[in-house]
Amino acid sequence: MLNKNISISESEWEVMKVLWEKSPQTLMQITEQLKNKNWSTTTIQTYLSRLVKKGALETKQQGKGFLYSPTIPEQKCKIEESKSFLSRVFNGSISSMVTSFIHSDSISEDELAKLKEIVEKYERDKKK
Repeated sequence: MLNKNISISESEWEVMKVLWEKSPQTLMQITEQLKNKNWSTTTIQTYLSRLVKKGALETKQQGKGFLYSPTIPEQKCKIEESKSFLSRVFNGSISSMVTSFIHSDSISEDELAKLKEIVEKYERDKKK
């Protein structure tokens, strides 16, 4: 279960995405996956160390190096991060967040239609 005190930076999210896609991986494998970021191996190693310290990753010794694996499922991490964002920025109000996006023209017609479908499905399922 995700410790609610874990805060993952944008760069750390990039590392986590690589490991959620496939794990365990070595430092060199992770570095290869993140080559488009132009980060040094030392930088990636720092992110990995931080994530291990935060409890988001675990390590297993393999030869002279380590294998890294997530300790938290991606969906659980997304939910907790979303709740934190919603609380910080919109005082916990989903409707305020959606209203803000609508008024800033950040939601396309397709996305708006999908949101309507989600709400309607939720309401139908709730009545069952």
